[in-house]
Amino acid sequence: MADVLAAAPRHVRWALWLTTALLFALPCLIGRNVTYLILLAGLVAIITPSVLAARRAVSRNPVDLVFTGVFVALALAFATTARDARDLSYILNFAPLILAVPFRWQLEREARTDGAVLIGWLSLAGTVGAAAVAVVQIVALHYDRVGQPHMNPFHYADTTMLLGFFALAGWFAPGGHKRWPFLLGPAIGVAAVIMSGTRGALLGAPVLVLVAFVFALATAKKKGQILLAGAGAVLLLVGGVGIAALLGFDRAVEAFSYIGRVLGGGEVDDSTLQRLQMLIGGWRAFLASPLVGYGWGGMVPAAYPYVDPAFEPAMHEFRHLHNGFISFAASGGILGALSFVALSVAPIVAVLATPRDAQFVSRLYLAVAMCAGYGVFQLTFLLIGFDFHTVQYAYMTMVIVAFVRDPGTVQSAVGKSAVGSETMKAV
Repeated sequence: MADVLAAAPRHVRWALWLTTALLFALPCLIGRNVTYLILLAGLVAIITPSVLAARRAVSRNPVDLVFTGVFVALALAFATTARDARDLSYILNFAPLILAVPFRWQLEREARTDGAVLIGWLSLAGTVGAAAVAVVQIVALHYDRVGQPHMNPFHYADTTMLLGFFALAGWFAPGGHKRWPFLLGPAIGVAAVIMSGTRGALLGAPVLVLVAFVFALATAKKKGQILLAGAGAVLLLVGGVGIAALLGFDRAVEAFSYIGRVLGGGEVDDSTLQRLQMLIGGWRAFLASPLVGYGWGGMVPAAYPYVDPAFEPAMHEFRHLHNGFISFAASGGILGALSFVALSVAPIVAVLATPRDAQFVSRLYLAVAMCAGYGVFQLTFLLIGFDFHTVQYAYMTMVIVAFVRDPGTVQSAVGKSAVGSETMKAV
């Protein structure tokens, strides 16, 4: 196997490393064009005869089947309702899922014992870069929202929040390296998202804090310190939200108050009402055609008959229903709904199928954080299905599975190795 792995051409290695850097360190600095750079670098890595050798040496993982199966299922759903070539072409939105499969085969060649640490540093760098963009656009340029014109504000906020918590992979990584710098990731990420004024992304902060806390508590030798740190993190988050409101960044922090208003039947703004209308309308549209749906381009018009007529004109401006599950269900019917569920858990399933090596905790943390983040973000916005976040999701999943692992660990994932203090000595 070592001979096969050593045969990777130099340009393939450069492409793999460039893709990883673009994913974790540079997305918010480059903006939406990072999507096409990742695709280009990824193609360079797989359009080569060496990919066949990598395929023979690579470990088997169900993520390949899940990504391929989702692509085929959505292709069938869209073909069933297609009226012209444009309707069929929407399946290309999900092509990154297929392209990421051979990318994993190649990337596993680059697996290294400090993979989690490197991802932690890259993510921290990406978070700092994102915060710099926020400071420049808000303080110097006096923008109302961060991201535009070089990227969508929602893409900016969701990515920044994820990268901030991805930095903790370095904290959970095995080894004797310094861990405290990685704690800056969540703090910087949350601060940048508050500055961005994007409400949906901030809803992910408590969930991601909880994920990090559970992993820290499960792996630490000194539980008391983690409990105190968890309480401190909650106080910092609450205090940060309060300070942000005092400084005038109240739009983002309104997200928490709006949850209570929605659940309690209180007054909310037009943006929230639009999302509620799309949620109800999309669900009713799905129930009216649960088997095949309406196609990717038809999901929004399909909801028109089921929403308050006063909100329909505003919906003509949207390309999706501002909820991941409802958008998939309305566009692809049962196949679309099942595809969304499969994608929502695929990173975790993929990691659980990997060996229990020294980096398993870091790998599992990244997968759970990714699924949790995407799960919360897609309550109010659709991510997978449009270029930026589909590429991000597909390739990040493969980096987590293939790169953050000890090299040569292709044996069965079923083992008796303890997961915790013996594999991660962070505290």
